[in-house]
Amino acid sequence: MPFTVRREPLTQHLLPAALLATAVGVGSTTAFATVWTQLTTLPDRWLVTGGLLLLHTLIFWPVCAAFHYVDTHDQPRFIARHRIQNGRRKHPALGPTVRVLLRNQFVLLPPLLLLTGEVLLARGWTAEATLPSLPRLALELGGQAVIAVIVFYAAHRFLHRKWWMKRVHRIHHEFKTTTAWASEYAHPVEFVVGNYASLALGALILAPHLASIYLFAAMALVNILVHHSGYALPWAPWSQPHDWHHYKMNELFGTTGLLDRLLGTSPEYEALEKGEVP
Repeated sequence: MPFTVRREPLTQHLLPAALLATAVGVGSTTAFATVWTQLTTLPDRWLVTGGLLLLHTLIFWPVCAAFHYVDTHDQPRFIARHRIQNGRRKHPALGPTVRVLLRNQFVLLPPLLLLTGEVLLARGWTAEATLPSLPRLALELGGQAVIAVIVFYAAHRFLHRKWWMKRVHRIHHEFKTTTAWASEYAHPVEFVVGNYASLALGALILAPHLASIYLFAAMALVNILVHHSGYALPWAPWSQPHDWHHYKMNELFGTTGLLDRLLGTSPEYEALEKGEVP
């Protein structure tokens, strides 16, 4: 199956920048500040567990459904033409995939969120009624992102050790050709250690503002879905490195490629030339 190699575009940050600008713009309005104040009258446990579960559900399923439409109809062309792997697609059927996703998201995720909330509350964290300043928001988003990048790389590389690959991580790699559905198609252990912990540890370590937790969770989820989409969209987080990871399985363990370059775990990918790779 040919793998199409494209140059990494400078415009890949347009989608995250647009999402962030929209969130900041909406959050700076008086109407949203009023809604936020009313929202924080709810119990903190509900805001962590229920709020994050609702946010996850409202993003994950519509985005996956949209990419699935592109996969099955090859439309719209402005997205379909950026497909990375061409030819027969190699991944599990939709039915078994959805069953795994439902288990992970609605059996495993709620208690994990509940535990996260309890740890935060034990630290003295509370949901603040006023929204964070822009400098605070930037610092908290950046801190969570750095922690997520490091934790994901370490956990992912560990899961590629022979014993863990055979018994745990091989399930995720049933997607030789990635789709958005693949992003949370994983063994329960991997879902907890690789998926959830990568995003939650930042919140547990930094105890940031609830708005920072929500915004980081939303942007990280969009990033993960795009990385698994199978399309190298020039205006979105660059998905080609992670697609290559599923294609070859033996390198590129991180999210951005930076740690892979620093630690020497992407030599074959770095040597690729533009065009199709068999």
